[in-house]
Amino acid sequence: MGRYAEIKDGVVVNHVLATAAFAREQGWIAAGDSRIGDLWDGTSFAPAPEPPEPVPAAISRRQGQLVLHALGLLEAAEAAITGIADPLERRAAQIEYEASTWERSNAFLAGLWAQLGGTPASLDEAFRTAVTL
Repeated sequence: MGRYAEIKDGVVVNHVLATAAFAREQGWIAAGDSRIGDLWDGTSFAPAPEPPEPVPAAISRRQGQLVLHALGLLEAAEAAITGIADPLERRAAQIEYEASTWERSNAFLAGLWAQLGGTPASLDEAFRTAVTL
């Protein structure tokens, strides 16, 4: 009897005690020191990467402005708002920008971030950084 790893889609999903012949029939491989959740590339096991920190749902305006400043985007963000031609749209943008909290799900914020050259993933990272400021 030996310890074998059951692999699905390159991930160890189970460990099984079995004979070598039965394990071979099932497509299981010698588990070695693998753990459930480890990755299998066809030749060796590797620990699964740590999941990223969760994205905060909201940050304070101060945190948002500090992260924009740290990224060199504060002036560009404010210029983008000032540059909105329609006065009603510009005022709505100012209200959103001046809100006490910035919500990650806010469409205005996502649009402004994209206008500044950001991606949804980089906005998530900016939110993660902002909560540390």
